[in-house]
Amino acid sequence: MRKIFATFLRNEGIEPELIDLLQGRIPDSVFVRHYYRPAMSKFDEIRNKLDRFYDQVRLN
Repeated sequence: MRKIFATFLRNEGIEPELIDLLQGRIPDSVFVRHYYRPAMSKFDEIRNKLDRFYDQVRLN
């Protein structure tokens, strides 16, 4: 399920760093560990995309 989740979000244009963050992974990159702070609007965008994803999964 994690693979499907990550692939869907990547295909929807979500940055890999944000996908890793959502899956509980913190990359070794100094930038991501200490400085990366995504805008809250990104989480709203992801929530909308995941609503569509869950609707597709339920229909199949």
